[in-house]
Amino acid sequence: MISKKRVFERLMLLFTENLGTKLVSVGIAIVLWGIVLGSRNVEVTKEIPLELITSADIVASNEVPDRIAFRLSGPKAFLRSILDRREDPIQVNLIGEKPALVTYRFFSDNIRVPIGVKVLSIHPPAILLKLEPLKRLEVPVKVELRGVPPEGYRIVRTEITPNRVRIKGAESRVDSVTELLTVPIDVSSLKKNLEKEVSIDLIHQNIQLDSELPKAFVEIEPISTQFRLKNIDIHVLSSYKSRIEEKNVAVLIRATSQDIESLDRNQVFGLVDMTGKPPGKYLEAVKISLPKHFVLVRVVPDHVKIVLY
Repeated sequence: MISKKRVFERLMLLFTENLGTKLVSVGIAIVLWGIVLGSRNVEVTKEIPLELITSADIVASNEVPDRIAFRLSGPKAFLRSILDRREDPIQVNLIGEKPALVTYRFFSDNIRVPIGVKVLSIHPPAILLKLEPLKRLEVPVKVELRGVPPEGYRIVRTEITPNRVRIKGAESRVDSVTELLTVPIDVSSLKKNLEKEVSIDLIHQNIQLDSELPKAFVEIEPISTQFRLKNIDIHVLSSYKSRIEEKNVAVLIRATSQDIESLDRNQVFGLVDMTGKPPGKYLEAVKISLPKHFVLVRVVPDHVKIVLY
């Protein structure tokens, strides 16, 4: 068994061994501590996340801040370390609470601060929670568009699949929802059909989507307009020579600007079938040949004078 005298000697040795070094270290620590505590205090704001813990069938129906702000005062070195520190959320435990109005207050001990740092204020100092039963409901959803299509294009139709989604939230909030819109789809540069998964606009609704995201379909097409083509060629089918007395034949057609730009004029012509007719003068209707996607509106004139000889 070790005697008390031996224990005392060991303790004395522990304190006196390298005594000079230990005294210097303690002195430096005291000086640094004094410098920190003696430095000018500054103020900063530290925000800490807020987390509500409720029963599975209860939810808060009112807007609740997601962070609590603490106004702190103290030495700059201490405050910098607090600002850089990652904080765990402040947990508000509401397990077992029934639907009702509940007030929860925040205190300075909701944040860890070292000696020399003071909590000046808390914002908000308290929150009022309106607890309600959780409800689920299916509601219709529609596609929301933003902007207008580029010049020369138009929206033909929009579709969303499925056209109903399930939501969940506080009973009063869910009951107030009759229809939901998607997050706006920008069509200002859309020149072809679009199909994509879209989010639902739930901003300020205080509800959540309880089903998969729907898919939106936007059908777009070029706008067809009327164009006039002058002096088209007229071909006469006959075993005799022919002469067309009406030289200026024009056609009015409907097509998109893109089709007109790529049009080969040789693809547009008139045709008069005079097969089997003897020489003479005739007034005949003109049939117009057009490329695919072009629509004939009218021919001016629609009959021409032809001489066979």
